[in-house]
Amino acid sequence: MCDYPEDFTGYTPQQAYTLYTIFAIWQWFESIYEAIENADLSATGPVGKIVKTINPEQKEEQSLGDFLQALTALTPLLALPAKLGKAVTSITETAMRQSPGVLKQLNPTGTLDSEVVQISDIYDGLGIIKTTYQQNISNALALVQQDFTTFALFAANGSFIAPRASLEAETTNLTGALETYIVSSCLTASNIIITLARETNPQELANNGSMTTPGLIQCDSYDQYGVCSDWWYDPDTNAAYALSSLRNMETSYHDLMETLFSNGWTTGAALFLGAKACADYMAVYGGTNDPTLDPVTLIPRCLSNVQVCVWDQACAPGNQDCEFTGEYGWDLCKPQYGFEQDDCGGDGIPSEIVPAAYLGPLTTITAEEGGSDLIVCHGYS
Repeated sequence: MCDYPEDFTGYTPQQAYTLYTIFAIWQWFESIYEAIENADLSATGPVGKIVKTINPEQKEEQSLGDFLQALTALTPLLALPAKLGKAVTSITETAMRQSPGVLKQLNPTGTLDSEVVQISDIYDGLGIIKTTYQQNISNALALVQQDFTTFALFAANGSFIAPRASLEAETTNLTGALETYIVSSCLTASNIIITLARETNPQELANNGSMTTPGLIQCDSYDQYGVCSDWWYDPDTNAAYALSSLRNMETSYHDLMETLFSNGWTTGAALFLGAKACADYMAVYGGTNDPTLDPVTLIPRCLSNVQVCVWDQACAPGNQDCEFTGEYGWDLCKPQYGFEQDDCGGDGIPSEIVPAAYLGPLTTITAEEGGSDLIVCHGYS
């Protein structure tokens, strides 16, 4: 537990640089250790509140190793002052790449995989995860301190000659990764999927007069979290995301999204864009959607891994077997129970009932396409 080196009188610049680096590396590891120590992972903290809020309906076990992976996946990006920008972040990633032994200690394969916990009781297992994570940090630091070759590789490029980041910020970032994964796990255990509508802006649809049934979409403006009614909108890709139940497609998740985002348990970008990035990666490279740190790019992957289902804009009206495309797999993207049942028009008027967050082709189908006199509706529960 050395003091901050301030007086370098009598040392050459090279000696001073080496002495400061020794301190800075210890500080980097110690700060992550402290961040997880300060995190509130109890049943009364954010993790317990997330589980209670989503209230997973399935009794489902999950490996503690997956949750440990969610923590370690963010490690290379921690403890860096935001003002230093991406340049310093990339230097720190370089240090990890140059020292595979350190990365292996921080992220040992198979750790805790044999130990499982019920999703609804995840906070009971977080003490084990916390202890294991801190031990991994200690092991990695010991390797840097005790092996000169590892130290030289890890310290190259001035990776750690930087002011210490805010411990509060580190704690927030570290637990944020875990919280996003817990949100994702709880949603999946509750048979909830993410729906994606490409090239779609719900606010524009609500106001441009193009809808088949006026008033089907209620969306005046997006709030500070990017939410409007049942949708989260990404202006960068002009795409709308939502949560949808596989067991009750009429359930609206507006309030749940507001709760998740307003409490800081996750963000729209982390939850929705993260899940899509995971799905895109899986579509190209295969494998499992478990959280991991890409050993080549050092990019955290699949911290959010809820199943993404894309609205199939080519579906013909009345086809109850056509709801989503199959581009991300068909495990959970089959037509939802009750999809397009004819029970909401009355008096012989053709009608189709669709999910609460529906943004498929029936939203704007024209008369020429079979939409004349068609009423599209959804219920909320």
